[in-house]
Parts: sequence; C-alpha cells; structure tokens
Amino acid sequence: MASSDLSRRELLQAGVAALAGSGLLLREASAQVRRRASQVKSIIFMVSDGMSLGVPSMAEPFSQMVRGRSTNWFRLLQDPEAVTGLFETRSLDSLVTDSSAASSAWGSGSRVFNGALNVLPDGTNLTPLAHVMRRAGRKIGLVTTTTITHATPAGFAVAHPRRDDEHIIAELYLDVVDVLMGGGRRFFDPQQRSDRRDLIAEYQRKGYVFWERREQVRGRERPEKVLGLFYSGHVPYTIDHRNDPKLWETVPTLAEMTRTALEILSRSRHGFLLQIEGGRVDHAAHANDAAALLWDQLAFDDAIAVAVDFVRRHPDTLLVITSDHGNSNPGLNGMGEEYRDSAKCLERVAQAKGSYGAIQQLLRDAGTPTANKVREAVREVTGIEITPEEAEVIASVAQGKPAPALNRAHANLTGVLGEILSNYNGIAWIGTQHTGDWTLVTALGAGKEMFAGIRPHKEAFYQMLNLVGISFRNPEMTPEQAKRYLARAPRVQKVHWV
Repeated sequence: MASSDLSRRELLQAGVAALAGSGLLLREASAQVRRRASQVKSIIFMVSDGMSLGVPSMAEPFSQMVRGRSTNWFRLLQDPEAVTGLFETRSLDSLVTDSSAASSAWGSGSRVFNGALNVLPDGTNLTPLAHVMRRAGRKIGLVTTTTITHATPAGFAVAHPRRDDEHIIAELYLDVVDVLMGGGRRFFDPQQRSDRRDLIAEYQRKGYVFWERREQVRGRERPEKVLGLFYSGHVPYTIDHRNDPKLWETVPTLAEMTRTALEILSRSRHGFLLQIEGGRVDHAAHANDAAALLWDQLAFDDAIAVAVDFVRRHPDTLLVITSDHGNSNPGLNGMGEEYRDSAKCLERVAQAKGSYGAIQQLLRDAGTPTANKVREAVREVTGIEITPEEAEVIASVAQGKPAPALNRAHANLTGVLGEILSNYNGIAWIGTQHTGDWTLVTALGAGKEMFAGIRPHKEAFYQMLNLVGISFRNPEMTPEQAKRYLARAPRVQKVHWV
C-alpha cells in the first residue's frame, strides 16, 4: 500500500477519534452546564434604580469620607470570585427605558412599551418571572425603598398595562409574593384607597403577617408570609431618615429589610427569588439632589453587604447586582486649580442634613419664597451659602415664573437647584430624566459566569431560568411590529418620583 493511502487512512482514523473526543467534550460541557444549573437554588436580584455609572464612582470616595471605608460594591468588583458585565437597556418604543419596561425585560424576557408591566402592545399578557418560579416551588420576595407597588418590583411579579395603577398592582401580589417590604401603605389601607377596600385585612386572611414598624423587622418573629408597609408613599430618603429621630425609630433600612427577607425566604426547601431595590437613587437623580443620591446609594451598598454574606454561606445562590437605567448622569467635575478642590466639594455634600425636599418644605412653610428665605433654607439644609443672585433665581422659579435655563431639562425648580448647587458641590447633571446608558452588572455565586460581558437586559430572564433548570419562553414583538400600536402606548405620570 502506498504511503499516501496509509496517510489517508490514518487521517480518517484520527478524524473519527477527534470527532469522538469532541463529542465527549460536548457531552462533558453539557453536563457541566446541567450541574451548574442544578446548583442554583435561589436568586437574589439587586437593583440600584436609576444608577448611572457616575454614581458608584462618586459613592466610593464619599463612603471613605463619611464612613471611613470602601463601598462593598467596590470591594466586590475587585474580588476575583465576582463577574462583571453590562446590560443594554432600551425599551420596545424608545432607546431610553423607564423602570417598568426595564424590569419587565428582566421579568419576562420581552421588551415592552415604557409605562407597561409585562404586557405587549397588542394586549398580550406575559408571564412574569415570579409566577414561573413560584410554579417551580420557589418562594418570592420583593423589598424596596419605593412604594412596593412601584414599577421595578412590579416588573418581576405583575402583568398589567399601566404602571401607574398602583392600587390595582397591590391586589395582584396576593398569593404570588410571599414577602413584601417597602412603602406604599396608601395603596392597601382602606382609609387611603378611594374604593375603601381593606387590602391589609385581605392579606391577613390569606396568612400574611402585617408589619408597619422598624422594630418588627428587627425582631425575632419570622413568619412565612409578610406584608411590610412602613410609609404611606415612598420610604423617605436615607439622608432624611438619618436626620429625623422619629423616622429612624419607625422606618427600617434597606439592609434590615434585606436581612429579614433572606431569613424568611431561605427556609424554603426549593429555594427563592428575591428582588431588592434601592429605588430612591432614581428619585434623587431626577431631583438633581447630590446628597440624597449618595446617601441612598450607600444604603443600597449596606444591603449589598447583607446579600454577599448570604451568598458566601449559601453557595447555591446566585447574586446579581445592577441598575435598570441611567438617570441624569451625575458626575464629579474637576473643581479649582488643578482640580484640587473636588474633594472639598464632596465634603460640602457630606455636611447636608436633608434632601432638596426639605428645602422645598421650608419654602412652603415660609409662605411666598423670597431670595432671603431661599438663602436661609438652602443654608439650613445643605450648609451652603449661595449668592443673593442665585437665590433670586430659585425664588422666582419657586413662585412659578419661567426658569432661565438654556437646557430645557433644567427649566424647573429641581433642575435650577441642581445647577446652582453644582457650583458648590461640584456634581453636575445633564438633565432630570433617564438616559440610554449601559448599566453595570456584577454577579456572584452559582451561575455567575452567565452575566459576564455585555448583553441585552431581557436575556437575564432566560439566564436565570436556565440556571434553575426551568424551560419557558414568553412571546415577543419587534420594534417594527410594535409601531402600529404606538397610539395605544401607556401615558405615564410625568413626575412619578415625587
């Protein structure tokens, strides 16, 4: 036999062996994926709502300044055990998403119109993640500093055409979500609901224990199901919470609610899904309020420490930390000669005793806002002495007169406050609205590898289901298909963060 024939035979044998080997490798890889999926028992999904990338960049030196230590997120990003990625965040009808469309993407695997919760433009209801996980035997928890019925928590558990129908969303959680903690009592309380329906009593009849005080969260009782409503509307900003003894006594922190929710849900034999939202980061960004923003980011960071500690002790848990979209894109400017005054600017933020809401309350209490009253209110709340000319501008806008702003996004009281105070705290804003930025993702624990790199945020739905071994798919619609339904798009309340 010619040497060339022998070579072809040897090559053929080698190819068969290689194919067999590659098949073995594929089977081993598939087995590894199955093993990895079977290892994910529970999922913790954390959202710093409206967190542009500039926020953690500023929160790190701010934490060093006011707490004497790094942020937990910064330390986690340096941990080789953690995985880092990015989410692309557009909605079905815009390059810039709102919170309901973003959370619905995570919660259903489908893009929807801004203002909708897991409902396609043609009216098709999608099946939210909480429902899919619950059918598989897992417990469900939602913890937030907004109203518990707000867009981000609702996006994991509710299919409804309008995010603003919070009184209806409150009804839809019953027997779907086991642990609810946050604000929003007015959507459950018969004295505050227009229909006088007593949802608190209805939840109690279904086995939920009703909590309304911080001491209950910090106590020893750990019932199977909890309805925790700690404020009529959104939970107060952390900066106001810290500086008001009554609020500090009665309202729990996000970290405390997180710890208690995990203690309750972790008793589930089949695991759990818990969404944790630092929702007022978004509201502070809308308000261009630097101090409120950074203190709420640190409160979210405290909750990260609780979640990371849980994952270290329960390696079958996946932790995902991210944001649903950017907002106003705050950033610390270089201030002073050779930018050496930038640290002093953060020091001015640290001396604030309240949010911009406290300034506005002082102006309301004072009657007609004059320049002198504005200067006094700003000084009392922030410790900053603005000029009489700057105070005159704020007073004029507070009286309802047009704002002298070239950037129309700042042509309102919060925008003017943010612009003027940025001269002193160094933190500037591009507007008062959401932005189309990619958002940071950090993952830890079982299945973390699935969140490396950049990907559309809607893929998170299928990544999470695959990791817990569930096969399910919702219908989708392309932007081109959706255009015919634009006339039906939900109309969202313009100032939904107040």
